[in-house]
Amino acid sequence: MERPDETGGGTRVPARGREVTRERILASAKALFTNEGYGSVSSRKIASHAGVNVALINRYFGSKAGLLTEILREDGVFPRLIEDGAPKDLTQRLAEHSVGRLHGEGTPLQLSLDDSAGDPDLQAVYQGRLKSALIDPLAVYLGGPDARVHASLVAAVLLGVGRVRRVEGATALRAHDRDQLQERVLALLELCLKDFDAP
Repeated sequence: MERPDETGGGTRVPARGREVTRERILASAKALFTNEGYGSVSSRKIASHAGVNVALINRYFGSKAGLLTEILREDGVFPRLIEDGAPKDLTQRLAEHSVGRLHGEGTPLQLSLDDSAGDPDLQAVYQGRLKSALIDPLAVYLGGPDARVHASLVAAVLLGVGRVRRVEGATALRAHDRDQLQERVLALLELCLKDFDAP
């Protein structure tokens, strides 16, 4: 039997209540990050929105960045892109995703986080997500001795397109024919996955 948790006010909360509270915090944070941006939302604001003591955010998630990490783990896009669909269509799915993001497509949360991309906490979360949500699962999915190298090359292409969009606006890329652009990104991704010749 699990020991009851204590809220900031000394009230004992049963295990089921902890899970409900945790989910309420996640839902509040996701709504606030989506509507107001990551940098504009404090832990105190999330706690107030969720109707909980701010200490519970640190207790369950460690920090606001830890809270975002958990939201992205539950709402992440890359594992679905990697695992959903036939292996032969993997590069096509990734190319479509990359070009779609280039054109400003994505979930409301993704689009809101794009506007906060310069936030140092957000960058730290993204660095962790790059490994846990893209490189690691893609390497496992691909298998083989060079799987991690292939996965890292794919990540480099996807990140490069995203970086050009965020830094420069990617106006030339977005003005170009979308199908041609997608075919070019597809060719790059397929090259990333091509077996290496023996040294």
